[in-house]
Amino acid sequence: MFVRKLVEKASKKIQYPAHIINSIQAEDVNPRLAFHYGVPSGSSSMAYDRIQHILAIATNDGRIKLFGWDGAQAFLQSEEAVPSKFLQFLENQGILLSVNTNNHIEVWDVAAKQLRDVYMFNGEITSFVVIEQSFFIYVGNSLGDVSVFKLDKGQQNLLRMQYRIPFTESHGSGQESSEQIAAIHVFPQPMAEARRVLIVFRDGLLSLWGIQESKALFTSGNIQQLSTFEHRKAVSACWVCNFGSKIAVGYSNGDLCLWGIPVYSKKHDPQANQKEVHIAPNIPFLKLNLGYKMDKIPITSLKWLFGDGRASRLYINGYSDPGIHSFQVIILNDNSESRTVKLALPLTEACLGMETISCFNEGNKQKQDALVLLLNSGRLCLYIDSEIENYLLKCQTKSTPSLPSHIMAKVPFLDSKVSIAKLYASAVQTSTPIEEDNLVAANKLPHFLSVDLKENVVHSVTRFEGFTKIRRLYVTGHQDGTVNFWDASSPIFLLLLSIRLHGDEGNSSNSTVTALHFDLRTQILACGDQSGLVHIISFKMEQPALGNMFNFLQVKQGPNYSISSVKLKGLVLSLGINFETRHLAVGTDKGYVFVIDMEGTTVLYQIQFPTQIYAGIISLLFENCSHNGYLKNTLLIATEDSSVIAIEEDTGNEMSSDAIQPKKPSRCLLMQILNVSPEGVCTVRNLDMVHENHDKDCISNQSLLLLCSENSVRLYSLNLAIQVMLTCFWCFVLC
Repeated sequence: MFVRKLVEKASKKIQYPAHIINSIQAEDVNPRLAFHYGVPSGSSSMAYDRIQHILAIATNDGRIKLFGWDGAQAFLQSEEAVPSKFLQFLENQGILLSVNTNNHIEVWDVAAKQLRDVYMFNGEITSFVVIEQSFFIYVGNSLGDVSVFKLDKGQQNLLRMQYRIPFTESHGSGQESSEQIAAIHVFPQPMAEARRVLIVFRDGLLSLWGIQESKALFTSGNIQQLSTFEHRKAVSACWVCNFGSKIAVGYSNGDLCLWGIPVYSKKHDPQANQKEVHIAPNIPFLKLNLGYKMDKIPITSLKWLFGDGRASRLYINGYSDPGIHSFQVIILNDNSESRTVKLALPLTEACLGMETISCFNEGNKQKQDALVLLLNSGRLCLYIDSEIENYLLKCQTKSTPSLPSHIMAKVPFLDSKVSIAKLYASAVQTSTPIEEDNLVAANKLPHFLSVDLKENVVHSVTRFEGFTKIRRLYVTGHQDGTVNFWDASSPIFLLLLSIRLHGDEGNSSNSTVTALHFDLRTQILACGDQSGLVHIISFKMEQPALGNMFNFLQVKQGPNYSISSVKLKGLVLSLGINFETRHLAVGTDKGYVFVIDMEGTTVLYQIQFPTQIYAGIISLLFENCSHNGYLKNTLLIATEDSSVIAIEEDTGNEMSSDAIQPKKPSRCLLMQILNVSPEGVCTVRNLDMVHENHDKDCISNQSLLLLCSENSVRLYSLNLAIQVMLTCFWCFVLC
């Protein structure tokens, strides 16, 4: 859209110079994020809708990424670039609630991907919970008060109710306290969500509040009154009983205690009385031993999973600032043995959040639960929950089971970050509609949270099954010297091929890939790295490509490509390939341009271009251009100071003594050639696209040279720019 509007204005200026507007207005373009793929950087918290199977991941800068079980992904961007400290779904309602560090409650419409309401809370929110199967929300603050909110489903905004739980009443003091204590957790009691709510205060006190009675019905857990529990603060808590008779509380010193809570009983509900446990006001009925005194660290989060009376599990996450972390799982049943059966997951970094989600094995559509851990680096670690359960059960016997398997999931599914990437699109039309193709791809390709966790599928692919419907190919270069090919025909990317480049002596390069160029006609990939090493990868095919430009990926197992390398001076910044002459042009950060014969990796010549400020060669384009009435093979060179130089491809001689050079040099970002037909149709040449009926002798008189820098976008007439220095006839200055 941006290029089309830019060319339209440039064309109008050529035809009607007296009436042209020399700038692009805001209404002309609408730059926006069309799609985001994978786990965003800076992830800090998670939430999960168990009914609609949607996983939400929030970041430190106000972004929220949504993942659906069928591979769908959505991206939400908050107006405030601050972290989210509470994130929770209204399950099966398509509503996501987020509380940021500015204590603003955001209401997101998941289906529309829109922010519907923002409630600015007056105070510091310290706890936030949605009552299940309702639109009511409890919000606790740093003063110990608990407020009640309701979501208006029709208007999708929050309403503050008149009902309030005051600190002086719920804490049990009955009078004004000299020090108010934060309500860090608010839990509706299971089986009595509309009648009872348990409040956990920072000092460890537990208060069971009766909604209809409007008073504290039971208090317990004030550990500061006991000498053995001095100077310990409650940090995390969770129910460990379906009836709400037991709650686990983790403390800042690493202790974990289970407290008894009276359950709501009815005369016609005899099971409720059977779930009573031994209740003493200030004595926990069970204290769990998680480690030695020196190994204990603050317990930051707890999660309990019901095991149908066989192996109910409590997940315990601990973390402290110096980088000490621990993640343990223990069996927690009423009839468990005195010896604590536990499993310490071997995490290499701290866990920021955990959720249990439903995954689907694509082979047999079998549903299985997975434990998803959000790590400090932003990566996701996935465990099969049933494997953890089996491990704990076998530990009760004399057998020594193996540790549960896990995978690490993050974009691009490999440990090395992407350093350079390019998208290649086919102009070949297929009879199958695009929408149907994408639907087929989505059904066949599992997204990264639906993979078979028993096999790590992210290893390099050595056998290709054939992808005849690929229309978009995404090629990425990585910091560890790896080049990956992805099927980008649908938003769910599939890794097709991974090539690990090698250095001069055959060892892995481990040098960051800084430039790459893939020629679709000859199926040659050229890539350069920061050490000046250029690799030329030629793919082999058993038969010519018919109907699709990506048929080179349909190779049989075994050698399917050859690699040759050449060492040059400086860090490689840009590459260009002429598929007719089989010449490769390489630009470096030292201002050198090398032209290489790819048949024998021979350097035909090298030229250095000194520039005013920035020395690097940012872009290289081969083009057939008219010069003094003759058609010549030309190499266009764009330097980092936005100068453009044209040389003869065969000899390296400059075609003009003058170069295109802006009055105020600024760093160049992109050079591109645009074709404008008499009908006003814009065609982008050399932008990694293939056209079946490409005519090399068809050079449009309306060919334009597009030059984008940090502070301006400029258009030149291509043929005139090659012959003489020319002031640009269109310029859009970025403010």
